[in-house]
Amino acid sequence: MTELADRPATERAPTRRRLGGIELNELLTSSAAALLVILLISEGITILDLQGLLGPHMFIGLVLIGPVALKLASTGYRFVRYYTGAPAYVAKGPPHVWLRALAPLLVATTAMIFATGVWLLLLGHHSDRVLMLHKVAFIVWSGVFGVHFLAYLPRAARSLRGAWATGASRRPRAPGRNVTALLVATSLCAGLALALVLLPHIGAWHRDYGF
Repeated sequence: MTELADRPATERAPTRRRLGGIELNELLTSSAAALLVILLISEGITILDLQGLLGPHMFIGLVLIGPVALKLASTGYRFVRYYTGAPAYVAKGPPHVWLRALAPLLVATTAMIFATGVWLLLLGHHSDRVLMLHKVAFIVWSGVFGVHFLAYLPRAARSLRGAWATGASRRPRAPGRNVTALLVATSLCAGLALALVLLPHIGAWHRDYGF
């Protein structure tokens, strides 16, 4: 009787660990996305007056690189785990087919926005060609990101509410919450460090040139 009573608990332990991995990945993706939304809103405000806010626009753009890298890493990890047949990720299922179809375009335009932005910064002067690539990438990215954001907003909100609003609801502590907080904070610090290192380039570009 003891063995029969103990067996289900033993069998459930690996399942909890697997589910914890999925939950950690989802929480990390949602938390990185929440940070990105805050930074993107700040970046969007600078676009309203690029002539006067070019310096902050470049600085925030560099800060975004860290959280964007974390978001791509978390979603890329789920992609790899799903398509390599990890049982827990296969059971969770893939995103909707049209979201999967848009994903490569979203990643490509995101990479192009940051690549051309850093390229302009390191050039140290205005370049019509690079600036045009930057603008085109941003226009395409805006449309794709809008669809992506609206599609994942309810899911991300549920994940964040379930993990971080545990005090008021007295729910069990979400698995991986401390790891998630550490990784998100590290990504933000990495972006800030990059922006501070390149701050002299921002100052020189802003002082001597402009749009």
